[in-house]
Amino acid sequence: MKSSLLLLRIAAAGLLGAGLVAGPSTAASAAEPAPLQAASTPWLWPRSGLEAVSATGANDVWAVGYQGYQGIDWSVPFWGAGTIHVLPPKPAVVRWTGSSWRTYDPPGGGGDAVLQDVKARTPSDVWVTGTLRPHTQQSAPYLAHWDGTRWQQVQGPDEWCAPRTPAADSTGAWFGCGNDLYRWQDGQWTLQETGRPPNACCVAVTDISVVSDDNAWAAATWGLLKWDGQTWSKVPDFDSGYRFTRVLAASADEVWAVGLHNTGGLTSEQVMFRWDGQTWQEMAPPPGDEAMFRTGDGTMWVLAGYLRQLYRLDGSSWTQVTVPKPDDGRITGATGVPGSPELWVVGKTPNVPLVINNR
Repeated sequence: MKSSLLLLRIAAAGLLGAGLVAGPSTAASAAEPAPLQAASTPWLWPRSGLEAVSATGANDVWAVGYQGYQGIDWSVPFWGAGTIHVLPPKPAVVRWTGSSWRTYDPPGGGGDAVLQDVKARTPSDVWVTGTLRPHTQQSAPYLAHWDGTRWQQVQGPDEWCAPRTPAADSTGAWFGCGNDLYRWQDGQWTLQETGRPPNACCVAVTDISVVSDDNAWAAATWGLLKWDGQTWSKVPDFDSGYRFTRVLAASADEVWAVGLHNTGGLTSEQVMFRWDGQTWQEMAPPPGDEAMFRTGDGTMWVLAGYLRQLYRLDGSSWTQVTVPKPDDGRITGATGVPGSPELWVVGKTPNVPLVINNR
């Protein structure tokens, strides 16, 4: 890391320790959010679940997952365990319109698919990704786009590439795919030059966040990347010891990045940084980084770990927030609502989906 960033970290730590200034988080002055509570769920077939959620407004919340899946788990001592897949999962796309849920049937699912991610930029610009035939040896990636009138299935750049981490702007969308970053625009895929180390293994673009057509960010295992409208370039403030896993750009002057910093040998520490338009400042790292999102009041949140425990950034520390769910329920995704303190959380039980919010 450059010396200027190190000096900023030391100065900030000293001031915080002396109690002279508050942490530079927009969440520091945010009011206590309304409590979470169980909300109306969409009508889906039995044995359904929701995997991800995205919102453009209080009356436009999208969620994806599956429905109708039936499997029998088996276990024999000293022999093994597994699942017998009885009925394949059907893809599910649902949309909260402000008063009720609307269900969509995306094309090309073939009655055997799970949708795992959704990104809504506007009510007429929504991307979903998932997996076709997920419980077979013929599994394949799935990608579809909603234009406000109809769904259209989109084939990936090649058969080996599974587009993920969708992030759209006004003229197209960005996707991480294998080791690379791709652009979908005007019906065509374009491989982006990102400065990825040549012949490197175990590299990936892990997250993408868009501010505008000429301002986007990507977290990658070889550094933090920025789009200026023409090219992608590696942010120079971080040395090669940093591997980034999550990035969230709220505006040109507010960008959050989470990753790992190699501390020597095989050891690494989790780190979090905030960009204020001028400098990067190190923040208290979250307990995990399965997902990072921001509500419209400026509060930062993460879902951490395999169990997706919910945490809120309160000034300079993270506070775990209890999510009301049944004992057999599991949280899978969450999102903030732009311009609002609303928080939406989705998940599943063995039989029905979960929807929880603080409306």
